[in-house]
Amino acid sequence: AASSHAPRAEEEEAPVAEAEGLRLHLSSAAATGYKGVCKDGSRFKAQHRVDGRQVDLGTFGTAVEAAVAYARAVGQEKAEASRGGKKRGGKERSGGGGGGASAAAASEGG
Repeated sequence: AASSHAPRAEEEEAPVAEAEGLRLHLSSAAATGYKGVCKDGSRFKAQHRVDGRQVDLGTFGTAVEAAVAYARAVGQEKAEASRGGKKRGGKERSGGGGGGASAAAASEGG
């Protein structure tokens, strides 16, 4: 019975580079082995930064699940940037960008 636990423990220890068709962000600096993933009690928390603010992506049962959530969030952010949404490099562009939408929504409500 003790030997049935050994392979499973090894699987959880070794970070995987891909899951659910996504390339996971490995990190030798993170204790979990994944960028944006930290241990939260017996679970794993995924978080990343958007416009300098930390965004919590959720808490997951395994580090791989949290890493998948991080990879999805980062991939979504890159996709939005490539469509002409917010860009990391250029903070301000003539015409506004993402900030104008929230200002317009605020003025419509009031």
